[in-house]
Amino acid sequence: MFDNIRHPAGMKKIYERGRENREMNIVMFENGPFMVNTYLVINEKTNESFILDPGSELEPLINRIKKEKLDISAIVCTHAHIDHVAGAKLVQDRFSAPLYLNEQEKEWVKALPAQARMFCVPDPGVPTIDRNLPESGTVEIAGITFTLLHTPGHSPGSISLYDGNTVFCGDALFNMSIGRTDLPGGDYQTLIRSIEEKLLTLPGNTRVLCGHGPETTIDFEKRMNPFF
Repeated sequence: MFDNIRHPAGMKKIYERGRENREMNIVMFENGPFMVNTYLVINEKTNESFILDPGSELEPLINRIKKEKLDISAIVCTHAHIDHVAGAKLVQDRFSAPLYLNEQEKEWVKALPAQARMFCVPDPGVPTIDRNLPESGTVEIAGITFTLLHTPGHSPGSISLYDGNTVFCGDALFNMSIGRTDLPGGDYQTLIRSIEEKLLTLPGNTRVLCGHGPETTIDFEKRMNPFF
């Protein structure tokens, strides 16, 4: 497993997230053997959408896209461990959408067949990285502007995306936990520094949508996370 959270075997759920900014609707699909959270982010003003961290067993996600006739503008991966990119080639081919990923993760992408062998899961194929997701600045995806936060430690090119209300943090920060740091390129002190300097400095009411497990808030993690 790529995270520090244990999940009941076979538990797969779909959650409709809140619409507090009235423009962005977020649907979370918990999927695959790693129980990763894949997010479908919908711009309700334009019907543009993007997929964040496509895992595996994505039929419910694809059915939702077809049902609502959504325009998929992009595929975004916070990092390139197999649980977060297993479905990248599938949805890239299906929707002809560009893949956004930080260039420091390209070796992990090339190693997807080896990652699959390591965890005894099917080889998902190697997607093409179309656009570099920078370590800082802003990016507009599906008509929504995000601030980019480089949050390494779990993986060197891990990027979190913040829209002013919500942060997608991949496997950097979890509800009362943090990402593992024992994989190649991981570093505990780097991860702690990333979280303290890039995530815990966000407003306390910021919703934190994690790569695994339930959502949380910055204020809750400041008060309750045993790592801080």
